[in-house]
Amino acid sequence: MPSFFHYLLRYCLACCLALPCFAMGMDRLSLDEGWRTCGASAAAPAASLRQLFRPGQLLCLERDVTLAATPSSTQLLVLSALASSELWLDGHLIGSNGQPARLASGERAGDIDFAIHLTPQQLTMGKHHLRLLLSTQQVPSHLTSPFYALFLVDRQDHRAALAWYRLPPLLLAGALGAVALLFLALTVLYQRQRHWAMFAALCLVAALLLVVELWRSITGYVYPWHLPRLYAVSALTWLFSALLPLYFYTAYRLPRWPLAAVVLLAGIALAGALPAHFDSRCWWMFLTALAASLALNLDALRRRLPGSRGGTLIGLASCALFLLTGSQFAEGGFALVVCFLLLPLCAQLLAQLLRVRSKAARARQLENQLLRKSMQPHFLMNSLSLISELNAQSPQAAETFIEALGAELRMLNEFAQQPSIALTQELALCQNYLSIMGTRLQQPCSLQLDGEAAGITVPPALLLTALENAFSHNRYRHGAVFVLRIAQHAQTQILTLILPEGVARPHAGSGVGEQYIRASLHAVFGDAAHYASEQQQAGWRLTFSLPAAP
Repeated sequence: MPSFFHYLLRYCLACCLALPCFAMGMDRLSLDEGWRTCGASAAAPAASLRQLFRPGQLLCLERDVTLAATPSSTQLLVLSALASSELWLDGHLIGSNGQPARLASGERAGDIDFAIHLTPQQLTMGKHHLRLLLSTQQVPSHLTSPFYALFLVDRQDHRAALAWYRLPPLLLAGALGAVALLFLALTVLYQRQRHWAMFAALCLVAALLLVVELWRSITGYVYPWHLPRLYAVSALTWLFSALLPLYFYTAYRLPRWPLAAVVLLAGIALAGALPAHFDSRCWWMFLTALAASLALNLDALRRRLPGSRGGTLIGLASCALFLLTGSQFAEGGFALVVCFLLLPLCAQLLAQLLRVRSKAARARQLENQLLRKSMQPHFLMNSLSLISELNAQSPQAAETFIEALGAELRMLNEFAQQPSIALTQELALCQNYLSIMGTRLQQPCSLQLDGEAAGITVPPALLLTALENAFSHNRYRHGAVFVLRIAQHAQTQILTLILPEGVARPHAGSGVGEQYIRASLHAVFGDAAHYASEQQQAGWRLTFSLPAAP
């Protein structure tokens, strides 16, 4: 796996570990308790804003705030609620958010999160009187409490906390988006694997869910938009919860796929239909998905399927982390769980991909070695038949031929141990072979060179195999002249071998020569080398396109 991805994993994990800590590092004064309706006597019982806030109201509330010391810097009075509001401090209007009204038609909706800057002169030590005018005319009636928070906090602390709240999920969303594109490209361009496509969709949905969760914090919006955002979060959570166990099902190729898919989707749909708050429904859907995923991993572990041990460990860690986040799941726990769930799964998939590619490369290497070994018996069988013919005609010629054959086999055996050789060595091998064939035919056989061979490397016996094929398929009664043209360009080197036309002979070969040419080129140069053969009027033209040496 690339070192870049290791660093990315570590950085995202570190950021997500810091995510739940932002609130603990922020010293703030909560102002949720101790409120009474405006004009009520001091003896009237005080209540919290969460108890007093209801949809479809125009409400005036007040309370006293006692400060033990004058703050040294500017403070923020932060109100998070589905309401339009006006705020007074010590009888002075300090801020308004929208326009409160008794009717929905007269209300101008305010932002869901609203902050007012207060100087140390406004917040001197002692008692202060705070009054709120709030209207919730456009809040749906089925929302139990439109109030979220009201607190006083140092401005710099609040900015730092918001930065830590936004940064890790944004980094994680970007990383998941990149992972989704990576596996989508692998699925389309490399190999069509159903679980790769499922994992790409899973990462994409998780990235979108993180972005939608951060929508409120980054851009803000008027409070009527809060309900559509909650529906979008619920829909994406359901989709993520459905895809997660289905991914494990496809990855392990477990039986009864359609039935299992129906059962999983029904269970997650049931969790999403619970009569609970949005956050609670999302919590139950995600818990159902994690439990189903853990069960699938345990079943795969029982079957001893590849990757089940790592998947089970990831599932157990994710479940434990999810339960530890508790009520903070929506405020950052989701990003934390997804970080520890999807990124290790991505690392596991990439490691599996590298192992598969390594096995395939090893298989190609073994195939190429086998083809190389088969070349020597192939050449030797043809030569032994020639020795038999020469021995009957001229024992002296046969002895000379045997010496040349021994030299050829020694060179071939030496070069076959190397992945590539210099083109000059390959040409020496070919010239010796043509000398042997010339002895056999009692006619001149030669290889003419057109171009500069220095600095070019080729797989061993590449051109020799092409020459052997030419003699296997053709009978050259009057000898043969082969031509090798070399053209060197900036990025490629083109070798063109011209094979003269002869009398075609019946040949029932197995294609070992062609297989060796293609396999050896791929073993040495990969996809950068190309081989093509084309029949011409006076024979064949073989073209070898090789990458230029760096």
